[in-house]
Amino acid sequence: MSPWFNNVQLGFDMATSLTIVGAAITWAVRQKKQTEAEKVRGINQQVRSTSLQKVQHVLIEMEDQFSVLIDESQKFENMIDNRVKKVDGQFDYSRLNSAIKTDSDFLTNAIDRLGNIREEIGRFYESIQVRRYSLIPLLDAIDEGDKYIGVFQKNIDEVGEAYNRVSSGNVRLLKELENVVNLINAEYGDDLKDLSDEQRHALIKQTSSNDTLMRPIKSIVFDEDYFEWVQRFVPEGKEQDFLEKVIRPSQIEDQDLCASVIINFILSLFRKNHELISQVLSTASYTVMQARMECKDILISLSAISHKLVMDNNPESLNSVIEKYESKEYFGRETKIR
Repeated sequence: MSPWFNNVQLGFDMATSLTIVGAAITWAVRQKKQTEAEKVRGINQQVRSTSLQKVQHVLIEMEDQFSVLIDESQKFENMIDNRVKKVDGQFDYSRLNSAIKTDSDFLTNAIDRLGNIREEIGRFYESIQVRRYSLIPLLDAIDEGDKYIGVFQKNIDEVGEAYNRVSSGNVRLLKELENVVNLINAEYGDDLKDLSDEQRHALIKQTSSNDTLMRPIKSIVFDEDYFEWVQRFVPEGKEQDFLEKVIRPSQIEDQDLCASVIINFILSLFRKNHELISQVLSTASYTVMQARMECKDILISLSAISHKLVMDNNPESLNSVIEKYESKEYFGRETKIR
């Protein structure tokens, strides 16, 4: 065999060997990368699985607390809403007025139930706040975890705001308003609707000089927590002025506006009396309904997060899942109590 042929054969064998070695190296590198990728996927799946278990555990716990809140809120909402109807776009409080006037225990029971609701919302809020410390790190460890955390934290903040609306105003206002109504009724009787202008002026003057009556009246009018309700006695367009020039300053900056609001409030006490309490109760019922929905949002968002953790490859966004779950076909955020 010629040397030339031997050299060609040798070159071919070397090229073949290099190809085999190169393929082996490429295979080894690919295997290493695949192993690392599978390891990462395995860790991610383990994290998702752990997160899912934790989210579902918290969800079950919050469902139980939500059920207690629903029972308490329904007792209050039913006793108020069933006695109020809307006629020609106006609220008719006559049945609720009558219940307050004729049943000495009605308002006491309503305030007690509202207090129970406040406590249940507080428990719900504190429970979900505490669970943040175990939920948020788990959610943060998964892809797009910041979106999950953002939705979760927003819902918690809204429950806190709902609790403040129920606790800061309604219960205290009802108690103070009941006290003022009782004082007015004890002083003048509870039927002051058909008064002449002269009689009204005389009663306003008499009330304004009676410190026993004016102290609780001013306590209501000047309390910023009650402003949302008190502003109905403020002349139209002057609401912000009343807040900035009467309520908030250390000294009243607009005496005329202050006097106007106090007179309007006193006149309403004469004309409406128990209906003022009915208005606050009706507002409180609406506030309770809103608070209940904010708590339900927590359950819906946790359910949506559970769905996303299970459906790893589902391209549907978290917000889309939440919107779907809010619909009447699923959890009915605005149409279903539970």
